[in-house]
Amino acid sequence: MPTADELEEKGLRKGSRNRSDGQKAQLRSHILHTATEMFVELGYHDFSMRKLAMRVGCSAATLYLYFHDKDDLLFTSIDNTFTLFRNQLADAAIRSNDPWERLSSLAEAYVHFGINNPAYYRLMFMWRVDYLNGSQKGENNLRVEAFQVLADTVTYAIEHGAMQPGDPIVYSDVLWSVMHGIVALAIQIPGFDEQRTENLTELAKMMIYKAFHQ
Repeated sequence: MPTADELEEKGLRKGSRNRSDGQKAQLRSHILHTATEMFVELGYHDFSMRKLAMRVGCSAATLYLYFHDKDDLLFTSIDNTFTLFRNQLADAAIRSNDPWERLSSLAEAYVHFGINNPAYYRLMFMWRVDYLNGSQKGENNLRVEAFQVLADTVTYAIEHGAMQPGDPIVYSDVLWSVMHGIVALAIQIPGFDEQRTENLTELAKMMIYKAFHQ
C-alpha cells in the first residue's frame, strides 16, 4: 500500500502534467525569483527548501519537480541572471560603431541592470563569493563571459585609437570597479535617488573619458 508521501508525490506529478507549459514556466520563474531574494535575506545556511515552499505557497515536494536541491536553485538563479546581464551589456555595446559611445552605452546598461535588479545584483557581486565561485557541472563560466563583453569593448576602443594603449584587462577592471561602486551606492545607501545616481554616472563617464582618451 503506498505511503502518504508517495500518494502526495503522485498527485503532484499528475498536477504538474496538467499544467500548461506557460504555467510551468511561470511557476519556475516565481520560484527562482523568490529563492534569490531569500538567499540574500537569509544566507546559504539558513535557506531551506521548506522555507522557500512556504513563501512560494506550495509544498516542498513541488519544488523538487523543478530543482534538485538548494544548490541547484542557487546556481541556476546565478547562471540565469548572468546570462541576462551579459546579453544586456552586449546589446548596449553594439549600438554604435563609435568606441566611446559603445563604452558609454555599456556603462549605462550595467548601472541600470544593477538598480533595476538589486536582489539579483547583490547575489551576483555582493554576496558570499565562496559559494558563487563554483558552477554547475558542465556549465560555462557565465561570469567570465559577462566580463569579456566589457574587455572586448575596451579592446575595440584601444584598437580604434580611442583609448590610450594599455592592458585591456586592467582598463576593464578600472571601469568595472567604477560601475560597481555606483550600483553599490545606489542600492545600499539611502539618499542615492535616481537623479543623484544619474549625475554620478555621467560624471564618472566624463572622468574616465579624460583619463583614458587617446
